[in-house]
Amino acid sequence: MQILNSSTLFLLTILLLQINSYAETDDVQIVRGQLACVQLDETGKAHVSKEFTDCSGLLYLIGIDGNLYSLHGSEEEIEKIKQSSKSRMGYRLPLRLKGKSEGHERAWHLYTPSLDLEDSSTKTTVTGLVLCVFPDHVEGNVYPKVADDPCNEAEPHAHFIHTEKGEIYALHGTLEDIVEIEKNPKKENITLEGTLRANQSGWIFYVQ
Repeated sequence: MQILNSSTLFLLTILLLQINSYAETDDVQIVRGQLACVQLDETGKAHVSKEFTDCSGLLYLIGIDGNLYSLHGSEEEIEKIKQSSKSRMGYRLPLRLKGKSEGHERAWHLYTPSLDLEDSSTKTTVTGLVLCVFPDHVEGNVYPKVADDPCNEAEPHAHFIHTEKGEIYALHGTLEDIVEIEKNPKKENITLEGTLRANQSGWIFYVQ
């Protein structure tokens, strides 16, 4: 019986490793984490707010699994998520969100099951300022930062671009494409080619 249990544990471990290596999950999953909003202030500078009533920028989920997800869905679904996010004594309570994840440790996003990313895709180019978004799991927060140097050797983190038109897009793409952006010491007036997907509740720019 002990041999059977050990074998079963080994097979489960292999299965979990295979699942975690996938870049995309077709099945709906449950992800737990805290909600934070990255948006622009009156001066046009990006900042983070965990106590928000409206988020005109990007919502991020600080997952208890250690991943940082940009959050996307229909405007109605995103509004319901905002309303369900509660605070208690200054602490943003974790949420249990249903969705599909896609990406890797430097570009995760989570989108609601009803969102069809393919139907809303548009090929384009964008120019703007690339910012890093670092998770702070101790404080349960995220903070945006303009990297003055290459950031490919920093801890895994997310990125977004603040365009010349004042829009904020979460950056996604293959690990190789994202690392190329990280290696570039220049982060201002960067022009990227790719595909724009999702909607006003949280745009995704896939670098190609």
